[in-house]
Amino acid sequence: MSVKKRLLYSHISLYVLPLLTYLLFSTVADGLGRRYLSSATFYSLADLYQKMRMTQLAVRGTVLLGMVAVLLLMNHFLTQGVLRKIESSLDQLSGGLRQLREGNLAVRLPMSHPAEFSVLRADFNATAAQLQQLVEQQQQSERNRRELLAGISHDLRSPLTAIRAYAEGLLDGVARDAGQQEQYLTIIRDKAREMQALVHQLFLFSRMDLGQNQDHPEPVCLKDELSLLCGVLASEYAEKGMTLTLSAPETEGQVLADPDTLHRIVSNIVENSCKYQASRLEISLTEAPEYLSIIFSDDGPGVPQKALPHIFDAFYRADPARCGKISGSGLGLAIVSRAVRNMKGRIIARPAQPHGLELEIQLPRYTPQDQQTIEEASPCKKS
Repeated sequence: MSVKKRLLYSHISLYVLPLLTYLLFSTVADGLGRRYLSSATFYSLADLYQKMRMTQLAVRGTVLLGMVAVLLLMNHFLTQGVLRKIESSLDQLSGGLRQLREGNLAVRLPMSHPAEFSVLRADFNATAAQLQQLVEQQQQSERNRRELLAGISHDLRSPLTAIRAYAEGLLDGVARDAGQQEQYLTIIRDKAREMQALVHQLFLFSRMDLGQNQDHPEPVCLKDELSLLCGVLASEYAEKGMTLTLSAPETEGQVLADPDTLHRIVSNIVENSCKYQASRLEISLTEAPEYLSIIFSDDGPGVPQKALPHIFDAFYRADPARCGKISGSGLGLAIVSRAVRNMKGRIIARPAQPHGLELEIQLPRYTPQDQQTIEEASPCKKS
């Protein structure tokens, strides 16, 4: 029974029970008084009046004492009944708060009676669930931060060690002739460029992760942009032993994107395929009613199924044994993932057939309503 009903019944009882008690005790006391008077012997009229007054006083006192006793008992039982429910609910709430304070974020209060506390219980459970989610996100962010620092340390250590070794070789006179000295200096330059690229990628990743990277979206025809990009990249990666092909239907489909960001996405994916010794990368453009898809399919070694959800994490490599053999920052696909997310798209990774990796990027189609987004992103608006 709810507290509200208990209080209602208590108020009704406070009026009804005293009335019933009065009627009951009055009837009983009057009956006893009449029986006493009928059996008593009176020696005078004054004696009769005196005994009648004494009988009335006794009846009134009995009725009064009876009503007081009933009211005290009723107050005790009704109050205890209401307070017991309230106390039980408050004890549960206090216990839940105590467990939260002690670190048990999985604690939940049972959704039981009384109904007046159901909202409080629901609010407590929702707050506990939100707090648990926030703490888990914070812990995950801390793990990501540690992994990021470990990845940076690992990827910076190799070029720094090489630069130091070759610089000491030059200082110690190990490289005696001009040809060997030039070779040492070339290696130092290449390693410095590798570090510079890593720092640039890291800076870009950090800005995108914090939402501080400024994009300048505009309507982009994907077919034209991909044709232009593939024309530039095909010859460059042909020299590295990878064939790049594009398959795009005759379409005028547009997406809202920053061309520079789109170029970075394509370049990072192409570089990732080349880095893992793919000899062929096919890029295809497909259409759907609500979005356009860019599909990248290579014939490299591929990624194990269990590793697919993690390839967009910073510094993640599917094959740890090959980390030392694969050059690169380890941030390429992480940057791609965040760039696609900032464009309100999604990226999907799956195995390619018969082997390799396939990435599908789905970008929402450009609509006239997106013009407002362009105006909001523009640094200067027309007045």
